[in-house]
Amino acid sequence: MANLEFIKSASATAVSTLQITDCFNANYDVYQVVIDNDNAGNNDLYIRVINNSGTVISSGSKYDYANLELNAYGTFAQNNNAGFNEFRGIGFQALFGASTVATFFEPHNSSSFTFASSQTASYYNSGQFRGGKSIGVYKNADIITGLEINAPSSAFSYIKITVYGVK
Repeated sequence: MANLEFIKSASATAVSTLQITDCFNANYDVYQVVIDNDNAGNNDLYIRVINNSGTVISSGSKYDYANLELNAYGTFAQNNNAGFNEFRGIGFQALFGASTVATFFEPHNSSSFTFASSQTASYYNSGQFRGGKSIGVYKNADIITGLEINAPSSAFSYIKITVYGVK
């Protein structure tokens, strides 16, 4: 069984973007990131990586992702994209709250792409629950030290990001 070691957390209210920097390092190969949020929109989270120069990577078509929405209130949905400028769906936003557990593999390794997988649960609307599963890859062998989480349609009422190293 894996042990989680707390590294860092960040939280904010009434923001559309939250960055957590200097949370990935050479001490771990695998990281678990927990994202809790409330938001007026019901959309995917937009996630970008931050490299060791402090640059948010938002161009260059370096992100591939695929996700499955498990809607209790309707049909399931799929979404995927290759060569995009961010991860979408590695987490949801929801009016009544959402929580995501994402795992990032080797973000600090300059010889490897950074892979991600996630599971999300959200309370979409009154009585409407939604789950999700996602995978993604950042297709550049950069040293990644952090993440930027964006709300595409409206500000987060509340967001908290907690990062753990996996031993």
